[in-house]
Amino acid sequence: MISAFLRILVVACLAWLAASAARADYDDRPGFDFHPQSTPEAPCGTGTPPRGHFSLEIVPASRLKPIALTIRQDPNRLCYVIDTIAEAPLIRVRQGDTLTITLRNEIADPGAIDRTVPVATLDEPNRPVTPADGLDPVVPGMTHHATGASNLHFHGFPVPPVPPQDEVLKTCVDPAVGPAACGRREFAYRVQVPADMPAGLYWYHPHVHGEIQAQMLMGLSGAIVVEGKEDDLRHQAGIQEHVFIVRQSRDIDAPKAASAAADKEPLVEHPPIGGKAPVDTTHELPCSANTGIDEISLNGSKVVDGDAPDADLAPVAFAPGTKQFWRFLNAATDSYLNLALIDETGKPLPLIVAARDGAPITDDAGNRIAPAPTTEPLLVPPAGRIEFYVEAPPAGGKAYLVSRAVDTGCAGDKVPARRLILAQTLASSTPPPNQPIPAPLTLPSRFDGLVAERTTGERTIVLAEYPRPGSEDRSDFYIAEQRPGTVLRPFEPGAAPAITVQAGAVEEWTVENWTNEVHAFHIHQMHFRVLAIDGKTQGEPPLLDTVDVRQAGPDGPGRVRIKLAFPADIAGDIPFHCHLADHEDNGMMGVIRVVAGGERKASLVPVGTPPICRGGTRRTASAGAGQGDVR
Repeated sequence: MISAFLRILVVACLAWLAASAARADYDDRPGFDFHPQSTPEAPCGTGTPPRGHFSLEIVPASRLKPIALTIRQDPNRLCYVIDTIAEAPLIRVRQGDTLTITLRNEIADPGAIDRTVPVATLDEPNRPVTPADGLDPVVPGMTHHATGASNLHFHGFPVPPVPPQDEVLKTCVDPAVGPAACGRREFAYRVQVPADMPAGLYWYHPHVHGEIQAQMLMGLSGAIVVEGKEDDLRHQAGIQEHVFIVRQSRDIDAPKAASAAADKEPLVEHPPIGGKAPVDTTHELPCSANTGIDEISLNGSKVVDGDAPDADLAPVAFAPGTKQFWRFLNAATDSYLNLALIDETGKPLPLIVAARDGAPITDDAGNRIAPAPTTEPLLVPPAGRIEFYVEAPPAGGKAYLVSRAVDTGCAGDKVPARRLILAQTLASSTPPPNQPIPAPLTLPSRFDGLVAERTTGERTIVLAEYPRPGSEDRSDFYIAEQRPGTVLRPFEPGAAPAITVQAGAVEEWTVENWTNEVHAFHIHQMHFRVLAIDGKTQGEPPLLDTVDVRQAGPDGPGRVRIKLAFPADIAGDIPFHCHLADHEDNGMMGVIRVVAGGERKASLVPVGTPPICRGGTRRTASAGAGQGDVR
């Protein structure tokens, strides 16, 4: 009996160790048992890539072929599968191409998506925000349980927000189980890449409101490179290119155990938020000493926090005297990057920035600004991209690409310093080549002359956040146009547009952050010029599609002033939101409706308080606005 019991115990222990090893491989042992083939037993393959791995590419020679992309699921992950390979492909297209992707949904356990972001129970329920004279009313949000529906957003693409292009509010595909709310299991996207959009780094990810964060944490995101004439020059010059994707595998704020009185997060004192506005800052989400450090990965391999040894970094080899072109995508759900290149002693080394958010560095007229070396850290918010040249370290030497620590505000996550990449130069007996960077080309872009255009309207957009009333440890996030009669109301699918403009409008928006943490403002379908940050005019306003808005402080809210245009070829409903995905999922999103010429503008209705699930606001470009009607 004893020997039989011991045999059972040994078998059980071996099984536990095998399961632990598999899980450790998934998180902590990159390259061990890495097999990306999708099988019925392992729909998302096994293991994670070795450090220094680069994802499968859909190369330019095959760009005209339709891409069949299938979402599959295992207990830990969601994955995009193409040709049996469970790894989101890097898609390459050229300006003027047609990108065709058929997305099929094979998610079999929507409940696992909910379990990715579990919610704790509070000992003392949060109270509603107390109404007060002169302050915008605050309406609480509601919980969105994952359905497993998914879709694709082509981030940064200036294409129409209508099917079969970049429409995310209604277009979706149903999972393999559950209600068929979308009415289809697969959808054929056909995106016409504009010939005048900037060539550079873009990306794709799911955008079903309420479960964006979880689906991205579980693995759904990938890069797109739109190529143009400058890419041809780099290839001819022999400059090697690498694409790096930073993803987030866990949000420490989300998976909390049920709280007990002794385990409550200690709150820290902070100076009162300065400035006057009808936004309630007294009941804002408070500062906390226990905000977490999120786990991130680089090209699928876990990034180690702090001063990691060389063996835990992604190795990149250089030939002596050469340069490489690196494209960096921050696909994390809410973790910031702050990139810098340093030598072995920690001394900053120069990087030569060529593009941000896919757009080459130009003046407003579209003239290229010759890239200058910089040793300043390069902040890349969630959803942001940056592209730069890196020179080979001296022969036999090495350099490190690091991400410096980022202050995200007293209510934000901790973002520590991290080492990401080890750059080493191969030994060689031949003299190093002279490899100049190709001269930048000035090419026409649809965004040329934006700052010089006449402004037809101005708006102030406010960001706010409050603990959600009740016993669940949740927060509600808000984005709204500030005007008389504003009601702070979390976004709900099906709500009326928050803003309506006529096609051809050119507007300046001031985005104000009245919270204790940073936010990353993004709008679909377009880039914008950043005119001023916290009152400081930008000499050469950068062209971006995502911009960081700092936290509020004693001097008032963080402020960013942008200029953006609404041409007729993007008419439709366009989302704008914070790209910290949990903020977006929990309400910090709105929709602007661009009405093409000859169509009737949205009508105005009296201010009211319709049910949260159908409420919204709308506004014409030239008239005052009221609260959206229930539809």
